Order: sequence, then C-alpha cells, then structure tokens
Amino acid sequence: MTKNTIAIELACNGKVLRLGPGEDIDITKITGLESSELEISTSNTALVDGVSVDGKKIKPRPIHIEASFKSNRNNPQNRAKLIQFFNPKYTGKATITNMGISRNIEYELEGWTFKQTPNWDVKLGILVDLICPDPYMLSVDNFGKNMASISPLFAFPWRVLEKRAIRKLDYPEKARGMMLGGFTMGYRTLHKEVVLANDGDVSTGVQIQFVATRGDVMNPKITNTQTGQYMRVNIAMQQGDVLLIDTNDRHQVITLNGVNCYQRIDRRSEPFQLAVGDNYLKYDADKNYTNLDVNLFYTPKYLGV
Repeated sequence: MTKNTIAIELACNGKVLRLGPGEDIDITKITGLESSELEISTSNTALVDGVSVDGKKIKPRPIHIEASFKSNRNNPQNRAKLIQFFNPKYTGKATITNMGISRNIEYELEGWTFKQTPNWDVKLGILVDLICPDPYMLSVDNFGKNMASISPLFAFPWRVLEKRAIRKLDYPEKARGMMLGGFTMGYRTLHKEVVLANDGDVSTGVQIQFVATRGDVMNPKITNTQTGQYMRVNIAMQQGDVLLIDTNDRHQVITLNGVNCYQRIDRRSEPFQLAVGDNYLKYDADKNYTNLDVNLFYTPKYLGV
C-alpha cells in the first residue's frame, strides 16, 4: 500500500492548521499542485490557415483538498476550531511538502464545508477550495547576497592583544608564540558585479537594498548586464540611509528609509527580472559607490510541487 507523502500547513490570521502524515487530519484527496490552467491569446488573419499566438498567461491556481480527522473523540472542539480557522476575510499561506520538496503559496479561501455524514459520531471530514491569485509556488528559502561585505581572513580561533608585547614572557600563556599585536583580520570585498542563480521554472523579481554605511552616496544604480536593463534612483543618500528597490510583479516599490520615493526613479529605468539560470548584476553610483553595502534578495518561482 502506498503511503501519502503530502503534508500541508495552512497559516492564516495567526492560526495554523496542519494536515498529513503525523497530524490529526489525514489528506484523502488533493488537486492543483501541478501547473495551473494556461490561457493562450490568439488572433485570426484572413486567408491564412490557423491562428497567430499573441501571448500566454497562467491563470490563478485552484487547490482542492479533501481531508478527515483520524478520530471522532474531539468532534465538538474540532468542529469549532475549523469554523474559526476558515475565515474568508483573511489571506492565508499554504506550505506544501511533497516527496521531500517544500513550496509555499498565498491563497484566498474560495469555499469550504464539512462532509455530509449520517450523524456526528463519525469522524469529521472537510472539503476545502482555495484560489491562489499568483499561481506560482515559491521556494521556502529567500536567497540573498551582499555585493560589498567584510570577509574574514581566518576561519579558526585567533587571539590578539590590545598592545604588542616586547618580550615573549610578557604574553599571556594562551597567546605565547603569537608575536603579533592586535588588529582586525579581514578585508572589504568590493564586487561591483555578482552572479545570481535562479533555479526556478520562470523569471522572478529581486529586492535591492542600498545601504550608505560609510558616507554620502549620489544616485545609486544597479544594472542587469545581460539585458542592459537598469534601475537608477536620482537621490542623495546620507550615511545610514537605506534605499530599497523591489522589482517583483504586483510589489514594485522604491522607498528611502521606509518612505515612498518612486517618483525619483530615472525615467529610463526598467524593473528587470531574474531570468532562469545565471544572472549578472552590477552596481554603481554617480558618486562614492564604495560607501555602499548592496544586499540582493530573491525567491525562485516554480510551476508546481
């Protein structure tokens, strides 16, 4: 007999409902974990056979779940818990694990009900329909990289002293043999170009966080060197300022210290996406680019799990 390997965690309004192996609720049926329905736009030309494909669009993802409790011992409490949990006023997030692979996706509750039973002494069962406006499954990991960071030179314990000792016996016993005075063992990495690997099934947006950690910066810019697309903000940053650029669909924002400043964008800028595979990004500024830390964050998207 084949065992169910699918586990689901539904999180909504601060509450969590878990279904699957090792939980109180068994999943008996589920659909919608593969790619959702595709809509193809076409146009017809007179006297030409067939049609021309104008575009393709993946529709919102419907997920249907059928499940039942393993026991009828706490039917009244479980019934009240489910009624309270499935509140259509709130957006939820589903984390789905299938054959060892986990993905998550935001959902809206389209409808739910208890399975019809002859009496309330049998195990409770539920039918749940979710609709996911963004059809892509997301990686449970958010990948990030700092293009300008401090790299340590040593990966093992190292003892340093505030002042250099003149004679060996002046050193503490633990530090004898190390005749160096105290100083920082590291270097600043200034990679103006970095490679981001997108192992998803489709392109995805990226969050770029410019941090003026060492002084003023004028008009920071980041470029996708493969496509030539760039995002440039005409703004003077002071030390401590944080400029955030988000190129994700339906979430595109530019903020300085949390305040919207999208109007300061260079008019030739384009909110570029990370294509599937390796992506080469390069940052710069009109003045003092070395004063920046540049943090990049992105989440791969998948067609299913």
